[in-house]
Amino acid sequence: MQISHKYNLIYVITKLGLLFVYDLETATAVYRNRISPDPIFLTSEATSVGGFYAINRRGQVLLATVNEQTIVNFVSGQLNNLELAVSLARRGTLPGAEKLVCQLCRTHF
Repeated sequence: MQISHKYNLIYVITKLGLLFVYDLETATAVYRNRISPDPIFLTSEATSVGGFYAINRRGQVLLATVNEQTIVNFVSGQLNNLELAVSLARRGTLPGAEKLVCQLCRTHF
């Protein structure tokens, strides 16, 4: 498990190469996918990019992080969670939330 202080996300990496990403503030599941067909045996935080490094059994070094250009639209569209999308954009100074703020205001007022 690695925590991204840059984005306030939790990365859970399983030995079988599965990645689960959760929002740190709300524990909302954000993403899941297999990142390696081979077992992962070591991870380390990649502070400068807000992600993590992982090493698998074949000796491959993997770097995983957030795609800053698409995560806000992914969370608002695929997860249908406008509040989380705006929160991620605010915390990480990410693009894509400009139109969402207006949508969020309309749903609450």
